Amino acid sequence: MPSLISWLDANTAETIRMREMVRLFELPGSVDDLALGQFRDVISNNLFPGTSVLHVAARYLILIPWCYQAGRLASSGEEQRAAGEHNERRLIRNLQGLDAKRFIGRDIGDRISSLPSAAYWSSLRRWGIVADGVDRANVGDEMLREAQSHKTGIPTERVWNATLPPVPTGFPASNDRGMELTREEALWIQDRILATAPNTLLAQIIAKPQLVRKTSWAPWDDYGCLESHGEAAIWLRHAQTYSILQWGLDSAYAHLLNEEYSLKFSPEPDSETDTHTYAPLNDWAENDEAQTLLREWDLDDFCHRARQINPRIPISSFTFLRSAVKELNSSGHPSQNTTLHELVRQREQQAKRSNSRFVNLRRLRAWKAPDSIGRQTFRWAQVRTLANDVAEGLKNA
Repeated sequence: MPSLISWLDANTAETIRMREMVRLFELPGSVDDLALGQFRDVISNNLFPGTSVLHVAARYLILIPWCYQAGRLASSGEEQRAAGEHNERRLIRNLQGLDAKRFIGRDIGDRISSLPSAAYWSSLRRWGIVADGVDRANVGDEMLREAQSHKTGIPTERVWNATLPPVPTGFPASNDRGMELTREEALWIQDRILATAPNTLLAQIIAKPQLVRKTSWAPWDDYGCLESHGEAAIWLRHAQTYSILQWGLDSAYAHLLNEEYSLKFSPEPDSETDTHTYAPLNDWAENDEAQTLLREWDLDDFCHRARQINPRIPISSFTFLRSAVKELNSSGHPSQNTTLHELVRQREQQAKRSNSRFVNLRRLRAWKAPDSIGRQTFRWAQVRTLANDVAEGLKNA
């Protein structure tokens, strides 16, 4: 999969988005068979702006800027950028020597092709750590321009946030904390998020990160999030209910594929492939809390918000969403709802065309029926790590 995106400029926001898509294929419940990812992204970006499924540790928000600030200024922008990337590779070697548990390049080392800055640059800009107009491709040029402006006395926008903790002497070789935040660093990250993402669920949990449990599987399963208020609480409710909807649709899709597979390749179905008792769809249908939340969902409000935030979401996606909710809320078991089945079948065929598993026997044969259907949690694993890292840092002297 990574080879498919190697042609993209490694410094563009589009590449970061593409790398996230690749990473999503590795996460349970994140494969977008029904082409509804735009709704997932709307929710994720409103709950947790600036976050990414590529994130592994909060301290990168400070370590990456330090990599580009460490040492003397180069004679050209390209050399300055290259020096920063060289320091990123030196940092990887440093973290290996410290036997750190969570860092990018842990398995492959400094030969990694996608550096930490590729995963974090959008966050650095979103949280005001690097100037909004600065990307990885031109950061060296901008740093030299800023240095020149100091010499001439002409005011210019700073490349890196002026309040960033100072670069330690000898960095990155002198880094002896691995990914453990100092109290000063934790307070600084907390301040950046509170200043740039106010009123979001992210800001509310970062304000009290000690409330976030290390084992919660979703934001609506975490006490720190359940204390949310205002717009954050509204988005959390939408997130939980949308996750239930996607769970139901993915279960129905798997049920249909199981049925199709049995018809095409297992002419003598046995109890293990009995499509009327397909376990994941039964799990969804028998979850009373999920059914109640979906029936009570303010779908009009969600669609209005989603359309305002991303006007490029096709009308057909909203139409499908409304029809799917109606059918999943109807009486009877979803395994018997032929209208729902046709909705799901048509949606998948429109999205995948010749790669649809309903028309492409090779892809159908390669499909394996899942024992369970993963739930969408909107980057919660990464956000939980961020909050836990900040909470641990605040405990340090």
